[in-house]
Amino acid sequence: MQAFFLVRWFKDIPIAKKLYFTIGIMAFLIVVELFTLSFAVNTLSAIRSLVGGEGLWSKSQKDALSHLRVYAYSHNEKDYRAFQEFLKVPLGDGLARTALEKKIPDYDMARKGFLIGRNHPDDVEGMIQLLIRFNQIKYLKNTIFYWKKAEAILKEMIPVSEQLHKRISSGTITAAETQHFLNYLELIDHGLTPIEDSFSFSLGEGSRWFENLILRILIGLAVTVEFTGILIAISISKGMQKGITEIIRGAGMVSKESFDTRVKVYSRDEIGVLATAFNQMTDKLEQTIADLKDAEIKAKRQNDRAEPSEKIKQVFIANMSHEILTPMNSIIGFAALLEDTEMNKEQREYIGAITKSGDFLKGLLNNILDLSKIESGKVQLERKPINIHEIVLSAISMLKPEVHKKSLLMKQRIDADVPTLVYGDEVRLSHVLLNLISNAIKYTLMGSVFVEVYVIDDTEDIIWIGFSVQDTGVGVPAEKHNKIFESLDQLRHNRELGGIGLGLSMAKHLVDLHGGDIFIKTSSPDGSDFRFLLPFYKHGAATDDQYRLTCVNESVIQKEEIKSARVLVADDNQLNQLLISKVLQKRGYHVDVVDNGRLALDKLATDSYDIILMDLDMPELNGYEATAAIRNGNDAIRAIPIIAITAHATREVMAKCMDYGMNDFIAKPFDAQDLHQKIMSFLISA
Repeated sequence: MQAFFLVRWFKDIPIAKKLYFTIGIMAFLIVVELFTLSFAVNTLSAIRSLVGGEGLWSKSQKDALSHLRVYAYSHNEKDYRAFQEFLKVPLGDGLARTALEKKIPDYDMARKGFLIGRNHPDDVEGMIQLLIRFNQIKYLKNTIFYWKKAEAILKEMIPVSEQLHKRISSGTITAAETQHFLNYLELIDHGLTPIEDSFSFSLGEGSRWFENLILRILIGLAVTVEFTGILIAISISKGMQKGITEIIRGAGMVSKESFDTRVKVYSRDEIGVLATAFNQMTDKLEQTIADLKDAEIKAKRQNDRAEPSEKIKQVFIANMSHEILTPMNSIIGFAALLEDTEMNKEQREYIGAITKSGDFLKGLLNNILDLSKIESGKVQLERKPINIHEIVLSAISMLKPEVHKKSLLMKQRIDADVPTLVYGDEVRLSHVLLNLISNAIKYTLMGSVFVEVYVIDDTEDIIWIGFSVQDTGVGVPAEKHNKIFESLDQLRHNRELGGIGLGLSMAKHLVDLHGGDIFIKTSSPDGSDFRFLLPFYKHGAATDDQYRLTCVNESVIQKEEIKSARVLVADDNQLNQLLISKVLQKRGYHVDVVDNGRLALDKLATDSYDIILMDLDMPELNGYEATAAIRNGNDAIRAIPIIAITAHATREVMAKCMDYGMNDFIAKPFDAQDLHQKIMSFLISA
């Protein structure tokens, strides 16, 4: 009666509901069947793998014992190593089983164990899941029991083999002893054989039981699906209903992001046309999604290839700068020392040329390093109180010698509404201004350079300030307006004016880092107007601690105190040793020099010093290691101030120096007066 009522109810409901009901049941049953089939195939494959693993286990055990017997007579280490290699197979399987029996299974250890057991890598995951899911089933439980029992007996072979190997290696083993060992090994082998048979038999029983179970389940699901399909075929008999059903099903699958769905076209009428249009739509949609996925994969691959390349570039630039800055330190330093000696006019011109070239090369290297840091995203902007007026005037003042040399007129105007105090990065702003103003001076042969500062927008938290650098130089061709801010692109056609085109690229990177904009307002043969707009905060923010730079007047310390000050210099470069010694001895210091950190520690053990100048890259013991040893040394040396001297002048290196216990930092090439002032600051505090 209830079945008849259900049939009547099914016939009376609207077609749409009938379709939803039947399709839902069919889809669910098919999914269940497919899931069951997939699960069955995977599980049967895992059982097959376990059977194969058992075969490898038994074979390796027999092979191991065979090679051990051969070794007992041959005394050849090759046979003993072969025994050990074959023994790894059952031991590896045992390692995997033990890892899975833990309260929290160690899957990584289990994978490693099965791989040691020479199981195929593609089979390992299935074997693990089989042992986890079905370890309480009677057949598999018996299999594991015999497995453990066989492994326990097998492990008895290990100490016997080690004793045999030890006796053979000693060269004193007798034939009777050899036979004794072999007899014991035979007993172990005889004990293993029936257990291995039980192991195989139990595993076979489990395989057959599971096959029968899966077969019954699949037959039941197949009958259910077929019966349901017959009911649907009887209920939905008209062609229109078939077409509508198919389109609704397809639309539902697409809404679930199954874009490979295609509907069946039953006719060529309006329903058929609609079904065809639906298929065309899903074709295009699927292709579009496939193209998007391909593009995403390609972009990821390109990014993966670019990352190691960028890392190599950064390491190369850092090493290159260090190798160049170290000898440059000697060139600039000795040139400065020569300036204080008796020389004629021609010699002074030569020294001036050397100094100027060294300063230019130093600035060029610093620009390259800064640009590399910016491009790799390692530059962090500071948020400190700064005075816009002072920064602009300071930049102009620094470049006035160049202006006077070319007989140019330098003018500036700062609007009255530009605040004196804002919060931003003073160093980066100065860098941009210096680059733009120096470029304007370089390319202006006659006339003037005009710097203007004005307010663009003023909000509650942010103020936008514009900077304009105008010149009466040679101008910028229109076709180069979009390229002049690229790295290594010369600003003008006139190569004889010098430079390699880093300045404007650096300026653009720094402005972009601030979230600002840089552009050419106007340009003609009579000059150019470069402008950049930057946002500044009107309120302060917490900032990182800055490294201390102390500057004192030389008169604070008496000459006698300087003469009595003892300085230890640790540097493996002989030119640097000579330069530092001459610079400090000229100012009255007593200087001792060593080649590495190890010699520095030896020197500190016999002599006392007021301050240590420590290079970072040295053989034997580098600067970091030597500093750590000093800070952990006795009271006599633990508190001696240490100043790091290196060409690696990065924020990360500075932080590392402080972490290791150094007191200050000076970069190569260093200024002799800066070094002198740093030393005096520590002598005062002492």
